[in-house]
Amino acid sequence: MNVKSVFTLVILFVAGYAFSHGGGLNSKGCHNERKTGGYHCHQMPNVDKGAPLILSRPSYKRSDFNFYSYKPNTSIGFYTNKPCDLINIDHIVSLKDAHESGASSWGASKKKAFANDRSNHVPSCGRVNSSKGSEGPSDFLRRSRDGRGLEYKIVRFCEYVQKYYAVKVKYGLSFRNNEPRPFKSCGISI
Repeated sequence: MNVKSVFTLVILFVAGYAFSHGGGLNSKGCHNERKTGGYHCHQMPNVDKGAPLILSRPSYKRSDFNFYSYKPNTSIGFYTNKPCDLINIDHIVSLKDAHESGASSWGASKKKAFANDRSNHVPSCGRVNSSKGSEGPSDFLRRSRDGRGLEYKIVRFCEYVQKYYAVKVKYGLSFRNNEPRPFKSCGISI
């Protein structure tokens, strides 16, 4: 690494601290910005020893996955096992989660296959799906009881975690950004 590169990294590091701000961060050190609708990170994710450190990857764009939505054949939400007025298809492993855990390097056809793989789909009540967002099991569980007005009980949590695990394994996606506790509570070791 030359002197210019080191200097640039130091400037970026210092600037990051100069413009930092408070706010709740998720397990990846990131959060949504309410004013702008953006999403950014403040901390580097934990890196497994021996794993390559990826400093940059292509930006996530949902449209890159070419998902074709369809109407669920039920009015019962998978996570709550209750009927809902608005029900839609949820990706168990979200497209963004997949992108951040390995899919960023996939070609267009594999991204499309992943997005439209029905083993990664469940019917979800619209508000629950919105609350879950692109998070994994740990943050989804936290959001279900965060006291912000939308409380719901995930009655099929271990079934969801097992499906989540199976999809990540099927597509060779990393568990690096996942907390192990929810998996362990459902009898799965990551």
